[in-house]
Amino acid sequence: MRAAAVIALALSANALVAPVRHTPRRLASTAADAEPAAPAAPPAPASTAPGKAVIDDITLAKQSTALDKLAASWDRRKEFRSWEASRMTGFSEEAEIINGRTAMFFLVVGLLTEFWTGQSIPDQIFTMLRVGSFIGPDGF
Repeated sequence: MRAAAVIALALSANALVAPVRHTPRRLASTAADAEPAAPAAPPAPASTAPGKAVIDDITLAKQSTALDKLAASWDRRKEFRSWEASRMTGFSEEAEIINGRTAMFFLVVGLLTEFWTGQSIPDQIFTMLRVGSFIGPDGF
């Protein structure tokens, strides 16, 4: 269904484009072939274009700074909500992203080690705990 919508959109977009007509060009022209040039029409004034607003540089700069302040306010509000949620629940989006990436990395390392050495992941953990002297040589 999605592909059909994309195709329909592409076809409707192509229908909006005017066809291009190519005129043949001559390599050499003579004075007899030359047509008198039509006088160019002056461009329409900006005020006649419907919906076009004329804004001077000062107003544009004021609007830009006001929008920057508003965006900063929204960013602070979003960060405060994130901080408040992490304080209440212990959940932080950045920490969870780091934890997820670390877990996926070490899962791949564990699977590759299992492939190369034949030790399963629990056996690898047990070996690391024995090497680190957290578990004695007898296993406890």
